[in-house]
Amino acid sequence: MTPDFAGHARIMALADLVTPMSVRTAVTLRLADHLDAGDLTADDLAARTGTAPRPLRKLLDHLVHLGLLRAGEGRYGLTDLGRLLRRGDAPMGPFDQLDLDTVLGRTELSAVHLLHKVRTGQSVYHGMYGTDLWSHVDGAQGTPDALKAQLAVPAGFDIDVLLAHPVLARARTVVDVGGNTGALVEALLTRYPELSATLIDLPSFAGAAAQRFAAAGLDGRAAALGQDFFEPLPPGADVYVLSAVLADWDDDAAVRLLRNCALAAGDTGRILVSEVSLTERLRHVDTGMTLWFEAVMHHPDRSPDDIAALAAEAGLKVAAVEQAGTRIVLELHG
Repeated sequence: MTPDFAGHARIMALADLVTPMSVRTAVTLRLADHLDAGDLTADDLAARTGTAPRPLRKLLDHLVHLGLLRAGEGRYGLTDLGRLLRRGDAPMGPFDQLDLDTVLGRTELSAVHLLHKVRTGQSVYHGMYGTDLWSHVDGAQGTPDALKAQLAVPAGFDIDVLLAHPVLARARTVVDVGGNTGALVEALLTRYPELSATLIDLPSFAGAAAQRFAAAGLDGRAAALGQDFFEPLPPGADVYVLSAVLADWDDDAAVRLLRNCALAAGDTGRILVSEVSLTERLRHVDTGMTLWFEAVMHHPDRSPDDIAALAAEAGLKVAAVEQAGTRIVLELHG
């Protein structure tokens, strides 16, 4: 059989890891920002970015090959395409998922371990970090300031079906379980002036959320507690919200978390479980995004019936199901 050299070359190009990691490294080091004022040598850039000159020079040369940088007389500068990678003072940008120092950037790396997910169906994070993603990020970030970029993250797409839920409209107190850096709490308290909220998440995220609440003038109505949400939750709130949380956990852990919420909610509280739910059409149209969700989450495709079964195992009943676009909301009670 005659070798198909052109076909082989195309396959190798499709499988290339060096190029995407080069772009991610360039974004993480903010090379475009360093070069914005003028051309620099590799040694200059190494000093400014705290990197080793030899490997950095090879990275720069590959970025020249990709058309992101230009080179001449030992100095490197930005091309028109490379200027798009500038981030300036904005904490978030269109390529934030490329920054390997951010939560989203680290999450993206799970795709490298897709084989493990396909073979086992289990989370890739124990293989990557020896723990779940969020515990790893919490330990790696160390301080609330390190999560500053996350403060600009909005509450989520199709979030209005949750924000407008009648249970929240009637509530006076809410606990956001696994609330990350507080985008949902901020949106809720802005919408409902009589509402007060407590956010529960690991210490780094809770610290960043406290910064968000103070900056928004909500610190009198919003508290952020740094703890594992499998530990006892503050009891007696009107509503406990789990927004885009269960997908990160297997069935056993999801039931444990629902039971924990049920214990805190008691006989009178309500639990709202909100998850992203891709339509069948979207899964087939954007197969890459569908596979990305599978790689970064433990169980991204739970249907309302699947969640209801987990709730029943946790001793909870389904009072109502809402769905809009790519989000579902289940109202649960004891």
